[in-house]
Amino acid sequence: MYLLYIAIFSALGGMARYGVSLILPSDTFPLATLAVNLLGCFLLALITQSFAKHTRFSQEMITAMGTGFVGSFTTFSSFSVENIHLLQAGAYAEAFLYIAISLIGGLAAAALGYKVSKRWDKRSA
Repeated sequence: MYLLYIAIFSALGGMARYGVSLILPSDTFPLATLAVNLLGCFLLALITQSFAKHTRFSQEMITAMGTGFVGSFTTFSSFSVENIHLLQAGAYAEAFLYIAISLIGGLAAAALGYKVSKRWDKRSA
């Protein structure tokens, strides 16, 4: 059953990723990848912190959501390739900005996800 959960959440994450790429333009700056990676950092912190404390979610389900959905929703490989394209095009400022926002924003998004999960825990207690 565990592998089925991962497969289902992976399919949903991949479809969500594709949907974001249709909505956000990424002609000159990889905005779609940046958005999904930042949102993925937030979601992973939220899922692992908040859902893990509620008994209605099994550990297999939580892992499947984190690994399956968030894992297929976010993409480090696209982040890397897009940075290479920016650097090869001589867009050094954009590449630096993309890297900085991804790293700092990813940590900030994860911290925010953690704080949101703590608030949810206080409300449900």
